[in-house]
Amino acid sequence: MKIKLLFLLITLFSIKVFSQSEYILGTITNESGDKLPNATIYNLRTDQVVESDKMGNFAIQAKASDELRIVRQGYERKLISLTSDNFSKSLEIKLTTIPQEIEEVKLSFKPTGILKKDVTRLNPPAKVVALNGAMNNYMRTPLNEVAPKASTPSAFKQPDFAAGQLNLMKLAGAISGLVGKATSYPKTTADYSETQEFYKRVKSVVDMRYYTEYGLDEYDFDIFLAYADKAYDLAKNYRKNFNKVAIEFKLKEAFTEYIKTHSFSKKQSEG
Repeated sequence: MKIKLLFLLITLFSIKVFSQSEYILGTITNESGDKLPNATIYNLRTDQVVESDKMGNFAIQAKASDELRIVRQGYERKLISLTSDNFSKSLEIKLTTIPQEIEEVKLSFKPTGILKKDVTRLNPPAKVVALNGAMNNYMRTPLNEVAPKASTPSAFKQPDFAAGQLNLMKLAGAISGLVGKATSYPKTTADYSETQEFYKRVKSVVDMRYYTEYGLDEYDFDIFLAYADKAYDLAKNYRKNFNKVAIEFKLKEAFTEYIKTHSFSKKQSEG
């Protein structure tokens, strides 16, 4: 009988001890009811520290008469003394935002109400005006030193393959100009017989191989010659002052444009 009584007393004592050391569940919010995550909950007796989750919820081991300190940046600290009633339901903790004090702004300018007088106070100081004027004059002053130029060092420049070589086409044009000035005649429009005579002479001196390589036969060359004559006034400029070099230069220049709109490859392949 004594043994049973002792066992009952031990069981009741154990229940009492465990009932005094349980977990406190709670939620932390602000004045607007928004959930506050990352708030620190500190048990002053056990030194246990936990943080609230994303929904502001937390759980910490405690017992009645423990004190919890709740801290979060931007909010005032809060100290809560636990009672036995706090273990029967979730603890609702509301933190108060710390008011931010704005520094007082002192206005040195006190308007008088007289517009002409108050407007002058808005002008910059005389020293600032003088400094701005000096800077403007300095910026307008020409440079005393030669400004550096961005250039590629000679060691890294690409070689000029055309250096030292003559441009034959430009040389031919220059020669024709000199010859034309030395033996110039009044230029008049050629009639039909003069034009035909000029065409015969051109065909007798021009190297036709240059044009046959592109597929032109004699008939095609006659058509092209008429085109070149119309474009560059060949008969008018050279029938009385015949210049083979200048004429060949003009023909090749005209042919460059002519082949853009005329093709002789089919005739060449058929031949």
